[in-house]
Amino acid sequence: MLRRSLMAVLPLSMLLACAPPGLAMAQRPEPPLQPRADEPPSYVVFFDMAKATVTARGLATIREAAAAARNPGVKAVEVSGYTDRAGTDRSNEALALRRARAVRDLLVKQGVPQAIISIQGLGEGKPFMATEDGANAPENRRVEIVVK
Repeated sequence: MLRRSLMAVLPLSMLLACAPPGLAMAQRPEPPLQPRADEPPSYVVFFDMAKATVTARGLATIREAAAAARNPGVKAVEVSGYTDRAGTDRSNEALALRRARAVRDLLVKQGVPQAIISIQGLGEGKPFMATEDGANAPENRRVEIVVK
């Protein structure tokens, strides 16, 4: 019985060992990504199209970020707003800034000192998912919070 099991496994392992690296890796699940110890904690709040209103899920994320930002030793909190590529550059930059301000205001309500929070609206810059101009991409409608 053991010999049959080995014979069934052996050819598969030999095939994987001889397969091109990309094929062999496709057979094994990737380990989950873990944040590096030297990277500051970051959080992402997603938004509905053309909106700067924080959703209930977004508020939960902001509460997590605020808890981290209230820890001793935290010197700064960076809040960066982004949009998808639907709309004009000018309107997207304004919307990204409104989103960043909305998140900042909620962080302050959660007890984070406003003096340590910096905000910026980057519009279509640094998309999470690259898209064509004019594309509606929910992944890009976000605010990133980095606690330093």
